[in-house]
Amino acid sequence: MAFDLVIRNGVVVDGSANPRFEADVGVEGERITAIGKNLSPGKKEIDAKGKVVTPGFIDAHTHMDMFLVLYPHGNPVINYGVTSVVIGDCGASCAPVPSGEEPVKVLVTYLRRVLDNYIDSKDWKWKTFPDYLNYLKGKVGVNVLALMPHSPVRLCVMGEDAYKREANAEELDAMKKMVREGIEAGAIGFSSSPRGGPAVHAGTPSTFATQEEIVALANTAAVYGGCFQFNGFGNLLKPQSGFPELVKRINAYMIGNEFRLRPGEKDDGPRAIAFMEEAKKNGKDIYGVVIPYQHIGRFDIQSCFFLDGLPTWESIKKPVDGLPSHLKDKTIRATLDRERNDGAGKPAFPEWLGWGQIFFDRMERSDLKSLEGKSVAEIARQSGKSAIDAFFDTWLEDNLRSRCYYLGLANGHLDLLADMIKSSQSLIGTDAGAHLDRFFWYGAPVKILSYWCREKKLFSLEKAVWKVTGFPAARLHLNRGLLKTGWPADVTVFDPDKVYDPVSARIPAKLDEQEAKRHPPGIQAVVVNGRVVVEEGQCMDAFPGKVTRQELCAPAL
Repeated sequence: MAFDLVIRNGVVVDGSANPRFEADVGVEGERITAIGKNLSPGKKEIDAKGKVVTPGFIDAHTHMDMFLVLYPHGNPVINYGVTSVVIGDCGASCAPVPSGEEPVKVLVTYLRRVLDNYIDSKDWKWKTFPDYLNYLKGKVGVNVLALMPHSPVRLCVMGEDAYKREANAEELDAMKKMVREGIEAGAIGFSSSPRGGPAVHAGTPSTFATQEEIVALANTAAVYGGCFQFNGFGNLLKPQSGFPELVKRINAYMIGNEFRLRPGEKDDGPRAIAFMEEAKKNGKDIYGVVIPYQHIGRFDIQSCFFLDGLPTWESIKKPVDGLPSHLKDKTIRATLDRERNDGAGKPAFPEWLGWGQIFFDRMERSDLKSLEGKSVAEIARQSGKSAIDAFFDTWLEDNLRSRCYYLGLANGHLDLLADMIKSSQSLIGTDAGAHLDRFFWYGAPVKILSYWCREKKLFSLEKAVWKVTGFPAARLHLNRGLLKTGWPADVTVFDPDKVYDPVSARIPAKLDEQEAKRHPPGIQAVVVNGRVVVEEGQCMDAFPGKVTRQELCAPAL
């Protein structure tokens, strides 16, 4: 009897970190039914000769809650081989929807701040969290691992008071009931943004919750074997924040976002790893989401953050129309360079990694377009100038209209970032669907396989595949992440020598529809639950994604 699908002639890297082997993969219905040589014919066949056949990649942190409605195929991550995504992170989501005009307005405003302006309640075809999952069923090309989000729950129960005060006992009971309903409907856990987390979440409903409220809701999810996801990960290293005490009281396994190196805090990388390892010894599973890129910080003449706070810059930066004459002065330039190197005054940006981290992103003059995407260090080498002269000369030639970016706003130290990626306490995420003007990390699994594995030799191909498949699957308690008979057929086929993340080479101004649908080189095919959803750079109109924990998680959950 013929298989429904055979992926033939490939090299199987099965997600276990065990050595690769040559084999065909046979699929019947939604499951892998055979792995071996010379399998019977398939109704559809994919020739994977010269390619690697792996489990579908798992994205441990996204904000694709509305992207799944706007891009139901699973863009922009399905293009990169991702077959399962976590949504509802950081206590922010478009479900459940509160009653009343003002609470809905608060939720939309919050989501536009955290995600982007594409959020519009007119697009919401649901009210409750179960309604939302039911809406997604049969409509998405990627598996969806949804978290029950704190802020919408608070707004549903407390209305406008959700962003004014603590909950009373009756309201907390109502929230616990709503979280239980969400978990029973298919959520994999509960998420929150506690007070003291990232500034973008400041003043949002979940930040008004007491520690007792967060613990009670997280432990409601824990009863079902669910997880607790939180942001403000760096606060685990700050006892005064209350985060270390918070996690001691929670019975669920925990996922913190974002495990990153902030400027001037490079020691926090090894400290955080040690903290999580020690917690594990004490029976607490805490994992940090690592996004395997250096962050970018865009700037122009109105917001030159890496110079702000330096004494000379503060004395000359206003008015802007007076800057050209100052910036032509070589003495002023030399003073600025020295102050930046020394961290003089009160620099707004505490860590300076050099001119090789400053890039000209957009040039206004057409004859300067060839400099777009080049670093100041590169321009200095080509021109024979010092870096400080190359920077200001180029900017002045463009009448100070150039838009630039600093690479290393966080994760500036690649050696420490490498240790964070390799850590047994880190999960790889993308943040896809959020901050569309500056976060272009939706190719994170491919970044692991290309830059970190192939170029930097951080680990073997088998270990790299495991890091984005079998490892997160085990931590999230999924019945995915491995290629073995009887398991769901989530499969990615790629060329290990050609696959790479093209967004890294040219950072777009914004993640628009064209960018969301970009397909990277090297990804030959993506299969979700036995259906081919991507083939040769095209998304198929197939929507086999599962959306409940009952379908996606191991029976223990």
